[in-house]
Amino acid sequence: RPAQTPATLALSAPDGWRAERTADGFAVTPPADLAPGLYRLPLQIDGKPGFTDQPIAYPHIGRTQLLAPQAISILALDLALPANTRIGYVGGGSDRVGFWLGAMGLDVTELDDAALAGDLSGFTSIVVGTFAFGQRPALLAITARLRDWVEAGGHLLTLYHRPGDGWDPQTTPPRPIRIGSPSLRWRVTNPAADVAILPTSSSLLTTPNAIGPEDWAGWDKERGLYFAAEWDPSYEPLLATSDAGEAPLNGSLISAKIGKGRHTHTSLVLHHQLDKLVPGAFRLLANLVQPA
Repeated sequence: RPAQTPATLALSAPDGWRAERTADGFAVTPPADLAPGLYRLPLQIDGKPGFTDQPIAYPHIGRTQLLAPQAISILALDLALPANTRIGYVGGGSDRVGFWLGAMGLDVTELDDAALAGDLSGFTSIVVGTFAFGQRPALLAITARLRDWVEAGGHLLTLYHRPGDGWDPQTTPPRPIRIGSPSLRWRVTNPAADVAILPTSSSLLTTPNAIGPEDWAGWDKERGLYFAAEWDPSYEPLLATSDAGEAPLNGSLISAKIGKGRHTHTSLVLHHQLDKLVPGAFRLLANLVQPA
């Protein structure tokens, strides 16, 4: 086609859907009786499938191209949100958990360095993203204040960290937690590995979403890595999982009531599952950010 002639972009929508072109994308309207599930609406260019084209060049293979079909993915799921929740999210630049919390419909504020130095009392829950203690010096500087905030009634959720990510077992978490190393010993690589819910007094696996076997289905890449290896007696392990032929590991999700608040730490790769639109990851995360 002549270079000046614009291409016609469209989405191939299932029956009952509407996909209309807008100035900056598409407006997609699903049917009112949409069933839970993952839906893909392929992109079409001039009536043909649309692809991205990524050049690849290496000495051992020469020059080639990687063509990837393009589509909009839409997840419909049965998701209950915790009430009266105001979340502060501290990102380390390696996940999009803050984005997904907002997409879920929760009240979330991304905390920059100035906000971390300010008053945190208005938040019911604070989520620390993957690697953030190692990437955010302003966060590492307020660990004592975070501990006080938890004691006063806040719920701190810390996501997957490696031992070298600014994590001091004695001073970073509100109570001691040692992250297992090497990762090969403290991980579950099979994304379909069995997950057992352990007896616990915590509501994190029941409220507002009852977590069951279906929530562990369809995971991508792995269950988690750098599980907690040792923890203060105040923490309860909530899950047990392992690769085939290995002893169960109980450090993928632990939680403790601390003062009037709570600290929960997980090494499950929730951030990756959110990007892959795995329904169970959204349901579990909604539970984990509930007020203490």
